[in-house]
Amino acid sequence: MTNLLTRSMLLTLALMLPVGAALAQVTETEPPADISIDSPLYRGEELLQTGSYAAAAEIFQQADGLDRNPGVIGASRALAAMGNLQEAMRICENLIDDDHADFPLVSTQLAEVKRMAGESAEALSILESVIDGLGVQGAPVRTLVQYAGLLQFVGRKPESYVLLEEVVDRYNDGLVFSSPDVAMVALASWMLDRFHDANSLFQEATRADPRNLEAHVLWGDLFLEKYNEGEAERSYADALEINGRFTPALVGMAKITGDERALQRALAINPNSVPAMEILGRILQRSGREEEAVGHFSRALNLNPEALGVLSALASEAAMEERMADYALHAAQVEAFSPNNPIFLADVAEHFGGNYRFTEAVEYARAAIEADPQYWRGYTLLGSNLIRLGEEAEGRANLEIGFENDPFNVLSSNLLTVFDTLEEYATLESEHFLVHMSPRDARILWPYMEAMLEEAWDRLVEKWDFEPEYPVLIEVFENTQDFAVRSVGLPDIGPLVGICFGKVVTLISPDTLSANWQEIAWHEFSHVITLQMTGNRIPRWLSEGISVWEEREGRPYWGRRQGLDLVRAAQNNQYLPISELNAAFSGARSNADLGFAYFQSYLVVDYIEETYGFERLRELVVQYGLIKEDSERFREVFDVSMNQFDAGFRNWIDRRVAEINVHVHQEDLPDEGEGHGHGIRENSSAILSELYNNASLKQYMRTRLEQNPRDFMAHLQLGIVLFKEESFLEAREALEAAHELLPSYSGYPSPPLVMSQIYEREGNREEQHRWLEILLENLQHDDQSALILAEAALERTDFERAEYYIDRALQVDPYESDVHALRARLADETGNSPLAVTEYEILLELEVSDPVEARTSLAEAYMRNDQPAAAKQQVLEALETAPSYLRAQQVLLQSLDGNLAGDEN
Repeated sequence: MTNLLTRSMLLTLALMLPVGAALAQVTETEPPADISIDSPLYRGEELLQTGSYAAAAEIFQQADGLDRNPGVIGASRALAAMGNLQEAMRICENLIDDDHADFPLVSTQLAEVKRMAGESAEALSILESVIDGLGVQGAPVRTLVQYAGLLQFVGRKPESYVLLEEVVDRYNDGLVFSSPDVAMVALASWMLDRFHDANSLFQEATRADPRNLEAHVLWGDLFLEKYNEGEAERSYADALEINGRFTPALVGMAKITGDERALQRALAINPNSVPAMEILGRILQRSGREEEAVGHFSRALNLNPEALGVLSALASEAAMEERMADYALHAAQVEAFSPNNPIFLADVAEHFGGNYRFTEAVEYARAAIEADPQYWRGYTLLGSNLIRLGEEAEGRANLEIGFENDPFNVLSSNLLTVFDTLEEYATLESEHFLVHMSPRDARILWPYMEAMLEEAWDRLVEKWDFEPEYPVLIEVFENTQDFAVRSVGLPDIGPLVGICFGKVVTLISPDTLSANWQEIAWHEFSHVITLQMTGNRIPRWLSEGISVWEEREGRPYWGRRQGLDLVRAAQNNQYLPISELNAAFSGARSNADLGFAYFQSYLVVDYIEETYGFERLRELVVQYGLIKEDSERFREVFDVSMNQFDAGFRNWIDRRVAEINVHVHQEDLPDEGEGHGHGIRENSSAILSELYNNASLKQYMRTRLEQNPRDFMAHLQLGIVLFKEESFLEAREALEAAHELLPSYSGYPSPPLVMSQIYEREGNREEQHRWLEILLENLQHDDQSALILAEAALERTDFERAEYYIDRALQVDPYESDVHALRARLADETGNSPLAVTEYEILLELEVSDPVEARTSLAEAYMRNDQPAAAKQQVLEALETAPSYLRAQQVLLQSLDGNLAGDEN
């Protein structure tokens, strides 16, 4: 993006209070020990603690005499907790005379409520009056911290430091005692970028008073800002355990979980909660429900025109859609009340990054840093987005700046730790790819990965008529936590096994997977094509749908089958309109939900290709590189409305279901693949056999079949039980019936697998192998069956089939020594000496049980490949261990002869 921001825009944006601090205004302090339990202050405090805000406001206002001032503060907080900000301000104003300094804490409460209402200038003036009247050393701790926060909010950051240092010095001098004031010192440390101190002080505040709700929530906000969601969630949960109606804690929890219900609950308690409206709007925005989101954002701005988070959310979406006039309008709104604010720009950067628009994210992150070179989050955002563009050196440098100044930031720390891992990795290159992987993977995996990647490049580039930028960076991680951190910055990524950012792909090493690594790599490279074709604008549903669809295009035995899932989803009316399909990814509440989002997206792509043809599919992808409405895209590409498209898709699904024509019992669980299809999931028969004994399970399945003879799973489960009983004749009948109903079933165990095991028990190798061949037509993750068939093919010297099945096994587990032993044997028998060298080298790397034998075999391969010097080295090492080993001695002599012959030549 060019001319992203004018210089005046770069000077607009200011540091406000840390995220969430303004949300935690509604708090309480423990009444002094000498206050009677019958006093309005004590009773009001108890009601406030339990979330009975209306009753608390009424009781607090009954306080008089010396209790009047704290009673007004308590009532104001209770009213603010219900969203009645005007009344919360009024009762404070009624108490205060012309001099705010005479009522410092009441005036501070008034200023806090005014800030919540978007009246920061008035709030600043009130707090200035208090501090001018009392002096910095005489002003309460809370007054100083709230004033410092406002100074930072309006772009007067250097002035705030004097006040914040005074607060910290007061604590260090032993002059701060109460839990609420210690929490304010923690907040002051936070604003001074002393994050570890802030953490310790929040801990002290909550230890001194475990019922200090404000401290719990602020502590959670600190953790959340530093990407430590686990600790943040614990802090919010601690607050909610005390008061389940504490809206700042409900909002904080919803930031982590994305739970709309928590926000609806917060808005039921406080209908005017701007933070709740903001987060709800952001969740709706991510789910594609833009109209609903804007409604909440508009209402929030009516209540607080200075709601920075709301304005950044609106600006982010405007910038994403290239509505730069709207973006400039929102930026100017922020400029008016919070000049030179880097948070606004950083929020925009984070929004772009979260939508895979990394190039734009980098530009906005740079702008945030230019606005405030000490805004450390900006460096983290810049670094994390640069590395997703493959700019690893500059990305790491910025992450190091962020971490050096903010070591509390989990994201920076995690990403830098992964760089330490990458320093130990090998770097390999092919024509179009740059690959980082462990030395072990480099020796064992790379010989197979290189050819597969270049095949994917050649086929998909030609097919889609698009050449991506290259070299494409691929990073293969041995450790799943390293993979997760490199991908998203955090160690938990759920069931994902590969991620593509457009120019960068991250993968888990097949050494830790029980899935087809080639299929996964092909899937991710398909993303490279569609993301770069659209400048990363393609919606997730379409990119994922195409990548899943391209799996089947890559190899006929790859990809999803999931016939039962298709029927089950139709029965449950689970299919979503296209307009809601992207939200199925962002709003998924479980792995099953996410898996179905992948599945339907694939089906939609399959429908498009089958109904309209591949060129229309490609044209739809091209359309997403342009800024326009989905309805316009679908009308232009398919000449139908989106509703008509949905109706056509559903009719197609109904036809597919009718063609499958199997019954799916409501008790049976989805079982045709996990990891979104990249793995094996055992079927529900294993669960049922634990609930029933064999006799009752057989009877139950037979009853199901009497009710519906096309109950696939009943046939399969009956066959499995009969197999366990060694009633092979009856088992075959049930299993053959299941296979005829659904030949493409890819769950585990499947009818062909159990049939092969029956014939193995009976000693009928021909039939065993026939059923294993059927099995592998639809299941890409079974390397052991492939090995059996490869060995059988070698025995009958069918080298072509042997090579095919060896390759099938390598696609799943290239670290299985048996597959390399078979491939070495194939190389020997076909006279392929270079291949033999490769395989014997890998066998030695895999640390086989007999290294002497392995070195000798490798030496022989070197001799056949005209490498006598290498052969000599291997046999000498073998003979060091076993000096009398005759075969090694013979190879040594041959290697010496070979060297002499070479010298003579």
